[in-house]
Amino acid sequence: MWTVSRRVVTLVLSAFLAAGLALGSTAVTVPYVALGPGEIRDTLASVDGRPVVDVTGAPTYPTTGSLYLPTVSVTDELTLFDAVRLWASSRYALAPREQVFPPDKTFQQVQQDNTKAFTGSQSVAEDAARAYLKPSSPIKVDIDLKNIGGPSAGLVFALTIVDKLTPGDLLRGKAVAGTGEIKPDGTVGGIGGIRMKMIAAKEVGATAFLSPAENCKEARQTVPDGLRLVKVSTLTEAVDALTALGEGRDTPSC
Repeated sequence: MWTVSRRVVTLVLSAFLAAGLALGSTAVTVPYVALGPGEIRDTLASVDGRPVVDVTGAPTYPTTGSLYLPTVSVTDELTLFDAVRLWASSRYALAPREQVFPPDKTFQQVQQDNTKAFTGSQSVAEDAARAYLKPSSPIKVDIDLKNIGGPSAGLVFALTIVDKLTPGDLLRGKAVAGTGEIKPDGTVGGIGGIRMKMIAAKEVGATAFLSPAENCKEARQTVPDGLRLVKVSTLTEAVDALTALGEGRDTPSC
């Protein structure tokens, strides 16, 4: 996980702050990055007339509502006072810089790794959706999203494919966000930065958030007021949860 305890950060920043004040400078940098709510995309939407997730090769069905994919922003090269200011807000958390940018890798290599993980999440999401749906004909999925990295988009991608290929309307106009790495068999794994992703989801108008079971403890402690937290461990559970949310029924909670 990227976050560290507030007590540890408080002690470290207090030391840095004392040093900074002693030097009388605001240019002192700290070995931390700030993690905050990033861009959030509706994977059921279209951009410039093109679907964010385009499925061909099998009949597709109309969808309503929004299925949001939240991301985490990373702010680097923090001055001492930037770090204190962001840490004191409720929107950001601090993490050791080496956890996000390992010292043995260049910035470009980190970006390449994140892009590779994101591309891999698309392929695995297709496999998981096919395993769930068992379509009678080959399907092709084209995902048009840029400037996103990491594997945590897998669950939302798989749900988007399932919704488009399933008769009926899973969401029935509801706005739902979610996150989670997905395996080819549909198992949903934990991710980092869930607090920031929930903040982004709440701010964009989502009323429910699908959380991997592995992240439930952290999510339960930091879920924004008014955001319904739904626990999922598999793609099947996630589809069932969307159906229940669309119909106004109860769902498993963290």
